[in-house]
Amino acid sequence: MTMPTTQVRRLQLEHPFQTGADVVALQQLLAPYDPGPVDGVFGPLTAAAVERAKWALGYPDVQCNGSAAPRLVTYLDGGPLPPAYAARAKERRQPLALREAIVANARWGIANQPLIHYAQLRPIDALREPRRLPLTTDCSGFVTLCYVWAGAPDPNGLGSSGEGWTGTLLEHLKPLAADAVQPGDLIVFGSAPGEHVALLLERGTDPLLCSHGQERGPVAVRLSEESRSHPPPVTWLSAGV
Repeated sequence: MTMPTTQVRRLQLEHPFQTGADVVALQQLLAPYDPGPVDGVFGPLTAAAVERAKWALGYPDVQCNGSAAPRLVTYLDGGPLPPAYAARAKERRQPLALREAIVANARWGIANQPLIHYAQLRPIDALREPRRLPLTTDCSGFVTLCYVWAGAPDPNGLGSSGEGWTGTLLEHLKPLAADAVQPGDLIVFGSAPGEHVALLLERGTDPLLCSHGQERGPVAVRLSEESRSHPPPVTWLSAGV
């Protein structure tokens, strides 16, 4: 897909929001980076997708912002990357693969829900036995398994000791703005030290979570529905990978 040849303006987050056919074309090119609805409105979700795209395409860290110049459009449309960009993009693929593996473990849990039970056990069950069934764990134990089984660092910062809970997740992981989260990131419900944690499967206006907060779990559930069962506030946490 190619942007209109007459369009040369820089697209960025402004008030009022920029709109137009060039925004639609950009949102379509940004599909792998989850820009939100393809509605021709350059809002916060589209700006966040631009930032993620720049990072994935190897832009220097200081240039990974929500502003889309014509050069970015060229790269998204298949144009060759400068050698330094291509080298950075290659280096950054491993963390993306880790996120995909974290989410894959969560989806495996949802698919095997009948054989996964709920209990607050420590040390965490099956920590060193990836995808072992049957399995018994709680919300923080399950997200820890999703990370450790993927080869990611222990999200509790405890060196995969088998310990950890919502409080250690809050202490160790970096808080994120809601419009900056990516699949594999976590959401903690309730004030510190937290009441419940779930894992982000898909972004969107009503994000899809993987939650293991009761015997019938883990399940895929929308944030709006999960919020009815757990108290505010919510804290988004970076996967740190």
